[in-house]
Amino acid sequence: MYAPPKIHLHKIPKGYLGTLKTVEHIIDLIKHGAKDFHVRQTAIDILLRRAVRPKDYLGEIKSLFEWVQQNVRYTKDTYRVEVLHSARRMLELRAGDCDDMAILLGAMLEAIGHPVRLALTGSDPLKPDLFSHIYLEVFHKGRWIPLDATMPYPMGWAPRTLVKKIIAIERRPNMMAEDMELQGTGAAAAVPDWLRGLIRAVRNEAMQPKDARVKSLWDLLRQRQLLGKSPWLKGVLRRIWDEGLTARPRPRTTTRIVQSLRLCGILPPRVTGTAARRPLAPAKVVRPMALKPVASVRPAAMQPVRRVPMRAARK
Repeated sequence: MYAPPKIHLHKIPKGYLGTLKTVEHIIDLIKHGAKDFHVRQTAIDILLRRAVRPKDYLGEIKSLFEWVQQNVRYTKDTYRVEVLHSARRMLELRAGDCDDMAILLGAMLEAIGHPVRLALTGSDPLKPDLFSHIYLEVFHKGRWIPLDATMPYPMGWAPRTLVKKIIAIERRPNMMAEDMELQGTGAAAAVPDWLRGLIRAVRNEAMQPKDARVKSLWDLLRQRQLLGKSPWLKGVLRRIWDEGLTARPRPRTTTRIVQSLRLCGILPPRVTGTAARRPLAPAKVVRPMALKPVASVRPAAMQPVRRVPMRAARK
């Protein structure tokens, strides 16, 4: 029996506020699509048909990008109506504009563990808040790769534009822990956005109990068996999770959290530019100094202490 698709109507404000509202809906559709098992199964079927080898992550990204590029027809929205389709609906419809293709491709990539973000572009530098196009960027081995499935160009091509804005998508760390490579090479570029937001919040913002970012960090530390390495950090995260935080500056707590995360390898080590470029000076050879004998000092004769009788205080 045919079930008609669900339609939700929303009023979108004009201008930049309307763009932000639309982007929020796109992010929600990508997140929901990534959790849809039908979307994940479709992505896996595409990889199997194209014989992509296991752990060939760049091959996975390329195959899904080319499938959307070749099997989804670019079709404009209804006249004077902004239409956003879910990833599952896009698999049925096989047609949509730039935001619909970004939703489908983003959901399939996230469903198999590849983090994505959104790129908004405009053509008028005098109007930096006016955007006319959207496409994806996917993270792989320390860099973000553009994916514009609306154009007949290979993976990595991006439109040349005078106005560009990047929109990050917060996500769980276990979806990208292996690919983000928080430890070792490329760690500085691989710090997830949710962790940056958590550090900013601890520094001077208010946080509600049961904050999802705290759970994400807890799960990441537990996944890497690092919870027992810093009992102080474990206790702080548990207290923030249970009680939340009030809006006030906490520079010392923030500094100690960052230091603990660096010791655990979650954050990259802090290396200043001057120290990184300056070569180490050769160590100077210190010659032993000749020690001169010290003449013994005889103690002076002790003089007897003269006792002075105390006079009674006059009344």
